[in-house]
Amino acid sequence: MEKTVKVSVIMLAYNIENYIEIAIKGVLSQKTDYPVELIIGEDRSTDRTYEICKRYQEKYPELITVIRHEKNLGYQRNYMETYKHCRGEYVAVCDGDDYWFDRRKLQRATDFLDTHSQFAICFHRVVNYYEEDGSKSLSNGHQRKITTISDLAESNYITNSSSVFRRCYYPEMPEWFAKFTSCDYALHLLNAQHGNIYYFGKPMAVYRKHSKGIWSETGMDRRLDIALTTREFLLDYFKDRRTDVYNGLRQAHANICLNLIRYYISSGQPQRIEEAEQRLLKYQPQWTLNDVKRQETLRPRQAGKRIKAQIGKMLTWGRETVSRYIPLPRVNTEI
Repeated sequence: MEKTVKVSVIMLAYNIENYIEIAIKGVLSQKTDYPVELIIGEDRSTDRTYEICKRYQEKYPELITVIRHEKNLGYQRNYMETYKHCRGEYVAVCDGDDYWFDRRKLQRATDFLDTHSQFAICFHRVVNYYEEDGSKSLSNGHQRKITTISDLAESNYITNSSSVFRRCYYPEMPEWFAKFTSCDYALHLLNAQHGNIYYFGKPMAVYRKHSKGIWSETGMDRRLDIALTTREFLLDYFKDRRTDVYNGLRQAHANICLNLIRYYISSGQPQRIEEAEQRLLKYQPQWTLNDVKRQETLRPRQAGKRIKAQIGKMLTWGRETVSRYIPLPRVNTEI
């Protein structure tokens, strides 16, 4: 009798021929006492990405399914269409330009979720790898072990390729997810309505930051706009459902708006400044335009804060320099 798939792994792939193979190997190398499936959403790449995915599907047909769309759908639609093919009790995400190097990552996550029904999501620390200069860092400094949806509303601290969550809450992603790019953050927030979030401090994956990444190819103003759009949909969703979540999202929205306004000020775009101000005031009706303008101007740092910031920069430079000589974790390729 065929065993039921316990974990479905989503992997999105588009023009990442230099990265996709190690991502696939990281999933295949997982040691679990249950079946796993890998669903690859291949979004009509123009390089060798599909060829590589197809080769692995033919080699491991019982484990890998490659979904190739008839046309390029973009990140959010690709995510949604790939998600529809998941059969597992749990869903894990590994973006095609990241990879897992800990062979027991999935087993650790499901062992925890199996025995802690009050948790909806778990995630873990990752190694951030900055390809441009070869430096590395660890994510989630000072991260608390247990957090809630209220914490997640204030900021997104979950690296996508580290997350594992229960599929039962949303067997299919809501159609309104197609309207914005950061559907992963929105899905985590929806899932977190049903339980707490657990953090493993052990690094188990590499998160690449490179020029071909979605965020890397997007300008600062566009990135901030995407973050705002995502939160505006979520604000409308949670307004009459969770006051604490709504307030957390509202504060995050205001901070992002102010950063966007400061960007427009520095780049000399007065019309954009006015648009962003009105966008902010929509969700902060207790503020006046003068309140907004007062906060737009960054206050000069006090001497003590400037010294602290300077020391922080020196420490960061030292970490970056040393990290270039530390090799990246490897995937055990003995599959």
